[in-house]
Amino acid sequence: MEQSVNVTRLIDECPLGALQVRVLVLCGLVALLDGMDLQAIGLAAPSIARMLHVEPRAFGAVFSAALLGLMLGAFTLGPMADRFGRKRILVASTLTFGIFSICTALVSSFTALLVVRFLTGLGLGGAMPSFISLASEYTPRRIRALMVTVLWAGFPLGGMIGGVLASLLIPTVGWQSIFYVGGIAPLVLACALAVGLPESVGFLVARGAPTDVIRGIVRKISPRAADAQGFVFGEERLPGLPVRHLFTGGRATGTLLLWVPYFTAFLMLVTNSAWSPTLLNAAGLGGGQPGIIMAAFNGGSVVGTLIVGWLISVSGPYRVLAVVLALSALAFGSIGFAVPSFGLVTLLEGLGGVFLGAGSSGLIALAAVFYPTVIRSSGVGWATGVGRFGSFVGPLVAAILVGWHWDVESLYIALGVPGVCAALFVLLLGLDQTRRPGGSAASS
Repeated sequence: MEQSVNVTRLIDECPLGALQVRVLVLCGLVALLDGMDLQAIGLAAPSIARMLHVEPRAFGAVFSAALLGLMLGAFTLGPMADRFGRKRILVASTLTFGIFSICTALVSSFTALLVVRFLTGLGLGGAMPSFISLASEYTPRRIRALMVTVLWAGFPLGGMIGGVLASLLIPTVGWQSIFYVGGIAPLVLACALAVGLPESVGFLVARGAPTDVIRGIVRKISPRAADAQGFVFGEERLPGLPVRHLFTGGRATGTLLLWVPYFTAFLMLVTNSAWSPTLLNAAGLGGGQPGIIMAAFNGGSVVGTLIVGWLISVSGPYRVLAVVLALSALAFGSIGFAVPSFGLVTLLEGLGGVFLGAGSSGLIALAAVFYPTVIRSSGVGWATGVGRFGSFVGPLVAAILVGWHWDVESLYIALGVPGVCAALFVLLLGLDQTRRPGGSAASS
């Protein structure tokens, strides 16, 4: 009988088993519902605006209220997951966004809509760092970046499903239906998470959980290792607040450089999802066409998300991410010139989805391997929080530009410019990491 088993090394050495696959599937479903909710509010916005008798440009505040909640949820609940457990925060967050998605369908005033969308966003923002960390900590290091990008494919896949559902349900049974569907599903999923999702075994060992609890999880990963007398954690424990350690151990410059492409990529992602249905509708693409166009965008994002992990494993993260982010800028900057051609706009949105989906999911994977387990939820949470701040700023800026009567060509050029900035800072991050002793943290 072994004296002790290093759970970090055990997961790295064992193949993916049924337990890890279950973790990845459940976490992927949370990502799917996150993407579905984001796309639903963008496609429902024209109908809600008519019901509440407000100008479409007022929805910049609605989009940003949800994104403010997302940002605060990521900033606060990510570190809480490092202290109190990923599973507990994930279940509570999923319940929260499910309840308030249903409440979205029941609002009768613009103020109530703002409050409900903020609270929905709070739940969504708290869920993301927890499910990314859980999935990362149950995945062997050799395929961690690949699995995180596959997991993140749930986000655009949810957006694609949301776009198709909205194009079918909103014209026939009303905009409320999409939020009933998008609210009941998280409540069911929260029950599945509570029953079927284990806590991070690395977190349990680091926090000194009872040996029998840890042994029960380890047995499902490797029955032989479960006979050990004890379990140890393969990474250094860091004292004090987890957030502080994002800037210690030589991580300060890398953390700051990582935050900039998060800000700009998420700004583009959410601004396009939130505003494109309204902009394209105003430009003459009406009926169910915006829903189909956004389904193409999200379908492209699924493709980009699924291939970027492989590309990163072949060529390294920094070069790949810089290229795809720059190409996303080109695709989005061209959309305004393609209006009102339904086919060409659909093609460009699809290409933009491929490149931006690859870029944003690649950034998620980069953060997941950049930070050690003891601060991973904090690292992913704060990077995501900065990204959500970009998501919060983007729709508001778009609303201002719409209020200034910018034409559709100029609006889409403005949407593409942040992609160039993201590509530049990814290259700078790569240079910083290759100059560190031992090379890039992301390649280890």
